[in-house]
Amino acid sequence: MIAEARTCSEQLAFGLRTIQGAIRDLTPEQLAFVPPGLANSIATLVLHVAATEVVVAEQISGRQAAEDLRRAVLLDRYTPAPGAPIPAAGPGETAASLIGKLQRARAEVLAALEALTPADLERTFPFRPGGRPQPLTFFLHLLPFHIASHYGQIALIKRFLRQDA
Repeated sequence: MIAEARTCSEQLAFGLRTIQGAIRDLTPEQLAFVPPGLANSIATLVLHVAATEVVVAEQISGRQAAEDLRRAVLLDRYTPAPGAPIPAAGPGETAASLIGKLQRARAEVLAALEALTPADLERTFPFRPGGRPQPLTFFLHLLPFHIASHYGQIALIKRFLRQDA
């Protein structure tokens, strides 16, 4: 694995462990809880992290992920409009089901990272359909930042859960 991909992979591994630890003991009701004034539940945020990893893997590899994985992370329900709300997780998601989907998405992105060569660092991809192309390194930096920002949201929601207990 090239150094840039390895760094991204290591940061993603840390993020995955952090999310797994944060949600491991939560009930489906806690995972589905949307605090007042916030837009998303923990389950929705975890699926969004997984969906983003699948999309980036698709961009890097040039191939679409398996349709069942795309449906599992709700990519079939995304709208490409900037600022559009992310699809809400369905009822009954469990920590185990969410971790399983996140691990499947992670396997996709890791396979794409494994295949990278130094020459790939010169490639560009649009951030959004029809958007301005960004260098591959942008996406390698985006993924760890993305998971960390949503982990922060998960931690905030967990604080609401403790207040309600």
